[in-house]
Parts: sequence; structure tokens; C-alpha cells
Amino acid sequence: MGRKNKLPDIFTKEELIKLFEAMIRPKCVIACFVALMCGLRIREVCGLQISDINLERRIIKIRDSKNPNRSKQGYGKDRIVPIPEIAISPIKKWIDVVEGGKWFLPSAKSPDLKLRTKTLHIWFAEARERSKLDEVDYIVKYKKKTKHREDTKIYKFRFHHLRHFYATYIYEKTRDLYAVANLLGHNQVTTTQIYAKVSDKQMKETIDFAFNRPIQTQIFEKNPMRAINYTIPEIAKREKTPLEIMEERFARGEISDIEYQNKIRLLKLAKDHLRESKEEKQEGAEIQVIAKQKNKQDGND
Repeated sequence: MGRKNKLPDIFTKEELIKLFEAMIRPKCVIACFVALMCGLRIREVCGLQISDINLERRIIKIRDSKNPNRSKQGYGKDRIVPIPEIAISPIKKWIDVVEGGKWFLPSAKSPDLKLRTKTLHIWFAEARERSKLDEVDYIVKYKKKTKHREDTKIYKFRFHHLRHFYATYIYEKTRDLYAVANLLGHNQVTTTQIYAKVSDKQMKETIDFAFNRPIQTQIFEKNPMRAINYTIPEIAKREKTPLEIMEERFARGEISDIEYQNKIRLLKLAKDHLRESKEEKQEGAEIQVIAKQKNKQDGND
């Protein structure tokens, strides 16, 4: 199976507890905590400056982040990430610990240097091994092996999986791929579609609704009217445009690429037609107003 078609594994809450309990370095704990609570990449965590954290407004400014056009533009992307209220106190205590330096995660060599991503990867791997979560997912084999280039083990859980958990958790709470894409800094919602595919919450709710009839019977005994209206709960959200609905359907794999392109083309044609009709009506109304004003003026003359 191609790696592009592989869905990421998602931490369970129990596995996350085991992982954090296995961490012995405070700097590793707070780094993983912020990545989990705010959905940050490892480079974003290590490059985080204290001046970019606003606890009063509960936001973090991510500077110069991942950008597919970085080589042409010479800079990444900036984005604002909200801080969950539950994360404010630990972050504030850590900032007090580093005593007002520049970097949120300063290097042990010098407070003027930031923590290297390689170091954080090593610390995460140590905690993963101690927590017995070091299952190998697959092995990258090289045709030409050297002293410094051997087959590489790719583990089931890596630092980036903290970001995967964050995204899946947000999606399951909101069912809004656009919200997740915006929080992660994705340019297109189709990049975020893996979290719709990897989430099994909606499928389980559907199966429970279909097979677990005793639940409805129990509700009926307590409140008959509520049982009549019992259905799979829907998340309240803003009204989406037809284009956004179509993009979400494509992201979830409900329609093919060809169907998506055709429907987008039809939506654009319909939108252009409505705009032209509106402009024609507006132009007609303006002509009528001018005509009335001219008739009135002729009458006065």
C-alpha cells in the first residue's frame, strides 16, 4: 500500500497518559503539552518565542511556519492559534521558570539559543520507549546502505501525532473541517480530509443508533416526547456556502475528483449568472430612476 493512502494512527487518551507519565524532562513535558493543546508542529514549538504568547488574549502567534512556496517567497506563513483555557496555568508557570528569556524552550547550552528539534525528537523517543509505545509502523529500506545510512524504523507514534490527536479531537467536537484547517494552518481543506476519514465517532454513533434500540426504549420511559425526536445529535454550526459544502463532501471522499470539478464548474456558472442578473436589475432600476427624474423635470419646465 502506498504511504500516501495511509491514515495516521491516533493516540487514545490512555496512551497519552502513559506517554506523559514516562517523561522525565520538564522541558519535554511542556513542549509536548503545548503541541497537544495547540496543534503545533515540532519546529513551531521549538521556535516559539515568549513574546508571541499572549496569555491575556489566550493566543499564540506562530511565525514563519510551513509554506509550500517558501523557496520562492523566502518566508513561511504566520498564523494565530488560540490557547485552551485549561492550558493557561501550565504555560504561565513555565514562563515564570524560564525567567523572561527570549525562547519558550531555550537550549541548555545558552538561553539565547532555542531548543533543537533533533533534541526534542530524542526526548520524545525516550518517553515513547519507556511507555512501551514504541511499536514500529514500517521500515524504510535503502538500496545502498552505508555506515551512516541504514534501514530506518518509522514508529507508529511520533511527535507529529500530538498534532494529529489535536486535529481529530477538534473535528469530532465540531464536525467542521474548515475550523480544523484554519487552526492547523492548511491552505486547502482537502489537506485536512484525513481527520474526517480517521475519525470513527460518527460511524460509531450511526451504528449505535441503528442497533441499540433499548436506548430509545429507556428514553421513552423517562420522556416520551424526547424519544419521538431522538436522533443522532447534530453539531450547531454556521450556515456554509454551497462551495464549502462541496469541498467538505470531496474531502470526506463522498464524491470523486471528476464529480467535484464538474459541480464546482456548475456552481461558478450559476454564481456568474446570478451576478449578471443582479447587475441587470440594478441597471434597470437606475434607468427607471433617471427616467422619472427627467419626466418630473420636463413637467416642471
